[in-house]
Amino acid sequence: MKAVVLAGGKGEGLLPLTKDQQKELISVAGKPVIRYVLDGLVSAGITDFVIVTSDKGRDLDKEIGDLNAGYEIVYQKEAGIDGAIRTGVSRISDNYYVLAFGDIITSKQLYSSLMSLFYTNGKPSISLTPVSEGLNTYGLVELRDGKIRVVDSGSTLALAGAYVLPAEMVESFESYLSSLDSSYFVWSGAWVDIGFPEDLLVAVQNVLDERKGSFVSDEAKVSTSAVIGKNVVVEESATVEEYAVIKGPAYIGKGAYIGNFSLVRSYSSIERNAVIGAYSEISHTLVEPNAEVGSKSYLTYSIVGSKAKVGAGAITESTFTGKIIRGRSNKFGSIIPPNEIVPHGTVVKPFYSS
Repeated sequence: MKAVVLAGGKGEGLLPLTKDQQKELISVAGKPVIRYVLDGLVSAGITDFVIVTSDKGRDLDKEIGDLNAGYEIVYQKEAGIDGAIRTGVSRISDNYYVLAFGDIITSKQLYSSLMSLFYTNGKPSISLTPVSEGLNTYGLVELRDGKIRVVDSGSTLALAGAYVLPAEMVESFESYLSSLDSSYFVWSGAWVDIGFPEDLLVAVQNVLDERKGSFVSDEAKVSTSAVIGKNVVVEESATVEEYAVIKGPAYIGKGAYIGNFSLVRSYSSIERNAVIGAYSEISHTLVEPNAEVGSKSYLTYSIVGSKAKVGAGAITESTFTGKIIRGRSNKFGSIIPPNEIVPHGTVVKPFYSS
């Protein structure tokens, strides 16, 4: 069976991180968001993909080129989710196909459960999941007489972004789901729909919590005086200098650099080729590929965009703000856009921009 994976949305809730990049290509603990979806589907037996994207997905092939499955990348011809689905379905010749949203980070087991349900019942199959914050930002459903009905409000049960459906053209995806005689299951494990900045920090936490035990690559350069805590991953070609401390759960990506006496605290993800200067402290923060954080900086509950340069002595103003829509708490530091340059000594406000 072939899968259509949607990766062409505008990502407006994640601006400025998505100004020039698809949100599905944002890196989380060493993998782009979409890779969690693809790997989950491969583990469930899917071997062929149609990936629908936009012009901002131009680096998609580079990011997933080592995928152990066949795939075709097509560019969305019509606007909106309905248009993206029609673009993908036009490439399907089987009676049924898997439809997956490319911005979901969850366990591979969700996809295995979906396929098991379909092969057991032979009917359209839908994954659901409970939600508690930002209810109006999800596709909510009600169960009426054993059937799914998509609703605007009044429910804490949401579409989980993975379906097995007849290969038919649809005018309105939500209306179409409500019209089907379908089977469903409710996924109660960790699940994040990447739609807002706080979702990325929750995703980092979920991914790191799922990994058990520490791993330090034989090709990493870790000083004998550095301290590596529990549930820490240090990838190949990474460097951890003298007296640096990595407190897990944490992720240090390929080619990343952690300077002398730096402290990387729990639920931080330092992506490939990112640099953390000496004497810095990083906590609950996602530092995207090729970003640089200067020495003696303090970043907490923040996201540093790819290729951003944060000057020495920068401090995030982590506070409670009403802007958080889906967070488990209202605590958030700052979003530093990709390619941004933050001057030395800056107190970085939420949603920083020069």
